[in-house]
Amino acid sequence: MIYSTSKHSFVYCFSKKLANNEEQYAINLQLLEKSITHLKGLYRYRIITDELTHKDVEHLSTDIQFIDTSDFIFLEDMKAKCISLLGQDETIIDPDLFIFKSLDYVDNFDLIFEHKDSPTKSWYTDNISNLKGTLLYDRVKNTGSIPFVPNIGFFKINNNKLLHTFTKTYYKYREDLLLNNITDPNRFNLLLGQYLLGIILYEGNFSYLNLRSTNPVENYTHLAGPDKYRKYNNNKPAI
Repeated sequence: MIYSTSKHSFVYCFSKKLANNEEQYAINLQLLEKSITHLKGLYRYRIITDELTHKDVEHLSTDIQFIDTSDFIFLEDMKAKCISLLGQDETIIDPDLFIFKSLDYVDNFDLIFEHKDSPTKSWYTDNISNLKGTLLYDRVKNTGSIPFVPNIGFFKINNNKLLHTFTKTYYKYREDLLLNNITDPNRFNLLLGQYLLGIILYEGNFSYLNLRSTNPVENYTHLAGPDKYRKYNNNKPAI
């Protein structure tokens, strides 16, 4: 295999434990395989996973790191753990991201993410009122409006202060959510991960790059969104 001379490399953080059901997991695995098919001709990559998932992904990479996911509940638990495990040139990539050409990617920013999402989208606003009585609810309400939420399909933090603040706050609010015995806590996953990161970014003096702003659609595509499973399963797109 001939790789690009780019210094950038990518990390897939992937676990069966976080899939809602067997069908969703099967689609996630298909997406991962297709994403790697495109990526491996352009960049180096590795996989961070667990023993539960290893058998399903061992054919996809010779560079696999194991972590303990036994206490993972929220989808963002995987990234909250993996973001501190990256090497200097590594960036997390979601398995539903397909890179077709080398990215226009300058790395000298505190935060790298995929695109700016609107904080008024229903997947954020529909769940805020249900957080009443939690530290995360207080933080969201006290902050008020934020300009955007970083979608972390691509995810890298180069600033140690930002990394420490994000991980410390994430686990503090995560613990509080669980102590409140909220039904189906994972419905607050995007608020706990992406929205919280958007608040921290808004309140701090951090630089950032969203890769969608520097890359045309010819370079990559992102199958984000809750309905991607239905669309992918029904249409089997030849991406």
